[in-house]
Amino acid sequence: MEYLTDTTFLVDLWRERSCPGAAMRFAKENLGKTIGLPWVAKGEFLRGALLAGQGMAAEAFLKSFPTVWPAENTLRVYAELYGELRERNSLIGPNDLWVAATALELGLPLVTRNAVEFRRVPKLQVSEYAGA
Repeated sequence: MEYLTDTTFLVDLWRERSCPGAAMRFAKENLGKTIGLPWVAKGEFLRGALLAGQGMAAEAFLKSFPTVWPAENTLRVYAELYGELRERNSLIGPNDLWVAATALELGLPLVTRNAVEFRRVPKLQVSEYAGA
């Protein structure tokens, strides 16, 4: 696995199925590389798809992204990261915190258009693409 992604990348890829844009360009430039999907980002995407009546199509779309589940160490990384960001008054959203903790634990860059938020996380490698 070469990257992890957050929900923004998935949403953009989904929207760009008929009209390719920045997310699709990133995917094509990284063809052959595996982009992992943290469990919490998968849940966010599926929630939105179900609300839009696209649940089954979304599940098929997500099959090309391996789900990354939290390991025991992810819990420690999450807790330490929360404490560090809270102390600096730089907290990010709770789901983004799980995504960041997973990327840090695995030492993988995070593909996102939400770079402003994720750049608050020390040592996190952020691979930003120009989103929709």
